[in-house]
Amino acid sequence: LKLQFLYLIGTRMPRLDAVRRHVQRRWAASARPRGQPPSRSGRNSRLKEWRAALDSSPPGKVPTKLLAEMEAGIAGESPGSLPAVVSMLAKAKWRRAGRREVAGVLDTVASHLVMQRAAATMTERDVRTLLNALAKCSHRDAALLDHFAGEVAPRAGSFEARSLAMTVWSYATMRGTHGELFSAVATEAARQVGQFNPQNLANTAWAYATVRHDAPALFDSVATEAARQVGQFKPQELANTAWADATVRHDA
Repeated sequence: LKLQFLYLIGTRMPRLDAVRRHVQRRWAASARPRGQPPSRSGRNSRLKEWRAALDSSPPGKVPTKLLAEMEAGIAGESPGSLPAVVSMLAKAKWRRAGRREVAGVLDTVASHLVMQRAAATMTERDVRTLLNALAKCSHRDAALLDHFAGEVAPRAGSFEARSLAMTVWSYATMRGTHGELFSAVATEAARQVGQFNPQNLANTAWAYATVRHDAPALFDSVATEAARQVGQFKPQELANTAWADATVRHDA
């Protein structure tokens, strides 16, 4: 009988240890102090819930309760997850009707990013996604634009063509006239102009003309590359490029 007992204990012990570890994990999660940010898996789960709720919202109805929940939950999100939040809102069909409620969430996002000095650690993709989504939401936050301009300008040399074009287009759309950023991007864009597609070329030219930033070398490069790719331009892209050349009085 004693041997049987020892045998049962030996065979069941690994399973009992697994149960004990599971209980300890659950207890630690339930004992986490209120206000402490959730784990990464918890944040991902919350982002998925927000996206699903936004996607299922009727086109003509603003989900005010959901937006209030998002605004309250932003502080618990990592800076790297916030571009996805802003992108969700930029794609919402009811965005214009809920402009005030959306602005509340975007103000909170901007404040959180500036407070965390987030631009220094965000990836190139996150930077362009965030700025592009804010521009599409027509949301201008001066402090955020100042912060990102100061951090992105020194990194312009590592950005790819698409990111360069989207960054200056977003700033111009949000009326961000940050000379240091536009000068840094102009230098790099002229170097990479062969990697620009027609949309990148048109958006870049439009951005510099809109903010009236002098960049003759960039416009020379854009004009040469646009002539090479002219057969691939859409009518609106041709119109934007021609308007930009005429606005800066560039002899293309």
